[in-house]
Amino acid sequence: MWRAWGLDAPTWGWIVWLAAFIALETWAITSEQPIHTLTSHLRPLFLSAPITWWIALGLWGWIGVHMLAPDLERWLIDAVGKGTP
Repeated sequence: MWRAWGLDAPTWGWIVWLAAFIALETWAITSEQPIHTLTSHLRPLFLSAPITWWIALGLWGWIGVHMLAPDLERWLIDAVGKGTP
């Protein structure tokens, strides 16, 4: 089962990054210091600059296509690439 994942150095990097994020976010939520959560750091940015809503929407859209529809992502990349000289 684990061999199918291809546990190479980049994969371990992602696993460590995700584990660190979960640990830090869990600590921030449970330590009665909610000012340390990712949300508390990003909320002022979203409230002060409306363009960040569009950037965030674009990023969520891309990550959705990237994770769930790789063929669509490849088609979009090819379509954009053909439009450049």
